[in-house]
Amino acid sequence: MMETKFTEWTRLLAGLLFVHALVGLVGEGAAMGISQQQDNNPMKHDNKCWAEIYMNADFDKNAPRLLLVGPHDLPTLKGLNDQNWDNDIESIVLGPEATMVAYEHPEFAGRTLILAANQNIGNLADAQMKNEIESLRLACK
Repeated sequence: MMETKFTEWTRLLAGLLFVHALVGLVGEGAAMGISQQQDNNPMKHDNKCWAEIYMNADFDKNAPRLLLVGPHDLPTLKGLNDQNWDNDIESIVLGPEATMVAYEHPEFAGRTLILAANQNIGNLADAQMKNEIESLRLACK
């Protein structure tokens, strides 16, 4: 019996070390479901709860963009994939099972912008939130 417990603990420890090593290899952002987008189309993603945020208006794929696979509570947008998205978002696309509340200030404070599933906003200036978002909540249906 003692040998069985020792074996179980050894397997558990080995599994934890593997997960820790895997997180170290892929990076903290990838482990959180945050990825930098270059050629990937979020529509091809199996998960239908996602948001794609763009630094430029009109979903400019030549500028930095970020795919968030939900759910997420992000009290700050600083340092996502080693980039500062704080006050730097100009357009947003939501997936079919995602909703978002974007906040003017860090820690979910200030004015809010509520986005529904499948909503696209090509220019956040139209919602008076261009380069004004500092935190957000991405929820899944």
